[in-house]
Amino acid sequence: MKIAIAQLNPIVGNLTSNAQHILEAAQKAAQQNVDLLLTPELSLCGYPPRDLLLDPSFVEAMAIQLQQLARKLPSNVMTLVGTAMPNERSRTEGGKPLFNSIALLHQGEIRQVFHKRLLPTYDVFDEHRYFEPDGETNYLTFSSPSNSELSLKIGVTICEDLWNDEDFWGKRHYRCNPLADLADAGVDFIVNHSASPYCVGKQKLREEMLRHTAIRYGKPIVYANQVGGNDDLIFDGNSIALNRAGEVVCRGRSCQTDFVKLEFDSPSGDFLPGSIAPVARTEEEEIWEALVLGVGDYARKCSFSKVVLGLTGGIDSALVAAIAAEAIGAENVLGVLMSSPYTSKASVNDALALARNLGIATHTLEIAELMGG
Repeated sequence: MKIAIAQLNPIVGNLTSNAQHILEAAQKAAQQNVDLLLTPELSLCGYPPRDLLLDPSFVEAMAIQLQQLARKLPSNVMTLVGTAMPNERSRTEGGKPLFNSIALLHQGEIRQVFHKRLLPTYDVFDEHRYFEPDGETNYLTFSSPSNSELSLKIGVTICEDLWNDEDFWGKRHYRCNPLADLADAGVDFIVNHSASPYCVGKQKLREEMLRHTAIRYGKPIVYANQVGGNDDLIFDGNSIALNRAGEVVCRGRSCQTDFVKLEFDSPSGDFLPGSIAPVARTEEEEIWEALVLGVGDYARKCSFSKVVLGLTGGIDSALVAAIAAEAIGAENVLGVLMSSPYTSKASVNDALALARNLGIATHTLEIAELMGG
């Protein structure tokens, strides 16, 4: 069985653009004979959609877009798409009106829908505001079109569903453990659809947790993570797959969109080795990649084409200028020097030298008169 991860960079709320990127990934998957395509959590609307989910017209538009996408996708690829789905029971039983869901799209239809079981409400997360937790153990069945004897049971989880192993964390944060339930259900491997924000050292923690989980339950795991900057949050990608021994068999690129393929070998019940993108060599390199991604996406997603910033000759403005030049291109950055009676010649020279090194334009504003007024 061939699997692919579409490590996507969605724009929150832009349903048409996000659906198009999912479609393009599915078309690429079909060309490469992929059987199952994974996309990140809430890939159709982008994460985090926040109070857009309180607008019934937006939820309705998302449902329509999902149906249209199902009809457009290549019929030979099973595609798992992150979306929000109505909680029909909320009308009669109470609870939140939506689920955080993964829809299985295949042969022009929505074949199955899986709902997130564990909803985080700590740090940057506030999912209980919008979603109802689900209690079902989620899995799909894959039957090979070329081999009638090959049938696989694939466990489906969404982000936080992975983060509740008491052996790893020392205690449970939720009553249920979806991974233990999937292991009891006898799945062949587990897929996880995530929108996991970046912080320093996060990928190392993820890989340690996933390694522990794969070994504990003896189940290979595929982890598909979102990439991109969305206002105050940065998502670093680094999608990954581990075999039953907890060894990394493939990894997506850090802070970039990617399309990652791997293969499940039915006789061995495990993943075969695939391509492994390198991780940052140092903490500083890791932070640099995230800052460049965040600034670049903030400009692009807010439709800013150019950046104007102050150059003082100091380290702080030098770092900001370097990030901006890398993120949106030096030709789109203007450095402004504000000269005053207190500005040293060395500061001016340092600022101009920096601009030359980066290839950015400069403009000098004399502010002495303004200061005297």
